[in-house]
Amino acid sequence: MDDRTVFVEGVSSDSDSLYKSIEEVLLKSTNNLDWLCKDDLVLLKPALNSPDPYPSTTHPMAVQVVREILSEKGAEVVVGDQSGLKDVLQDQSGVVHGKTHDNYIKSGMGTSEGRFIGFESEGWDEGYIHHQSKYTRSWPKGFNITKWIEEVDHIINLPRLSTHSQAGVTLGFKNMVGILRDDSRMDFHANGPFNNFIKTEAHGSKLHSIDDGSHSFIEKIVEIHDAIREKLRTTLFVATKAQTTFGPNTNALKIGKLEIGTAHVVKLKPGLIFASNDPVSAESFALAVLKDLRKSLPSLPKFSSQILLFSNSNVKQLDETPINDMTFIYHAIKIGLGEMPNQIVYKNVPDNLKERLNNYIQL
Repeated sequence: MDDRTVFVEGVSSDSDSLYKSIEEVLLKSTNNLDWLCKDDLVLLKPALNSPDPYPSTTHPMAVQVVREILSEKGAEVVVGDQSGLKDVLQDQSGVVHGKTHDNYIKSGMGTSEGRFIGFESEGWDEGYIHHQSKYTRSWPKGFNITKWIEEVDHIINLPRLSTHSQAGVTLGFKNMVGILRDDSRMDFHANGPFNNFIKTEAHGSKLHSIDDGSHSFIEKIVEIHDAIREKLRTTLFVATKAQTTFGPNTNALKIGKLEIGTAHVVKLKPGLIFASNDPVSAESFALAVLKDLRKSLPSLPKFSSQILLFSNSNVKQLDETPINDMTFIYHAIKIGLGEMPNQIVYKNVPDNLKERLNNYIQL
């Protein structure tokens, strides 16, 4: 199997079909888990930015099915993440507010059963390690990540399919923001659009936001993957729904009961389960799907997104830029994280949809 292959299955939303398709795509993209040994420790990294339900967060069945399959093979499985600053905030003095584990339950992603780690619960110093390499030059001082990256044998990335008010998209690369300590989260956000909202979310903490003038918001996000490149085994999307405006949460801003910038949710027909062990290939295909969905975006959601996010070039890039020219992709290729896909293996996907997606990727 070529590392740059993306495996795609069309699926209905009933649970039996989903389970079977997730299992098939997982096994195909990992060559039947040929890297897994009994008692290996595997981290599943979902998208759990908030307590909002899917598709603002990862599909619950993605977590359930992958965990069950790995456990049946004899692995020790841990699900782990740290929610965004608005919902979980930590500084040198400890957790200021929120628990990622509570969001895991509230979102519908998981239950009290099974092992879940909210990275903030491990402590500011003892729970994190520092990472820096020749591939992380956008981070002059490096960044701090959960110690679980060092402790596990394997990592499986389980993002959701969504646009993002700041980054343009939140897919496989953006999902790894959840392994950062909050001081490092502040560092990369300081280079991005709408950082005043991030500083507001950090109110009450001792965290600082200093823009280093590098304009490397997206590059910093991509370079987080350098810390997991040796242990990442696959990036798997369960996309029966997608957010095609705003994101990552169900709304861009909430003031009391007032919600501003409600994410437009699309139900995919058919739903798509797709994965690749090359993170750039997986990201490229996810971008193709989002581009295609946004072609038929209704006028009102499109207009409201344009009005509220008019100053954010990252959002414009999704619609206007070829995939291989998007910052997420060309920077990831530049630092050796992977390549654009050279093969897409489809199952139960209509020919007209296959043709459109292949065209976006220029296959």
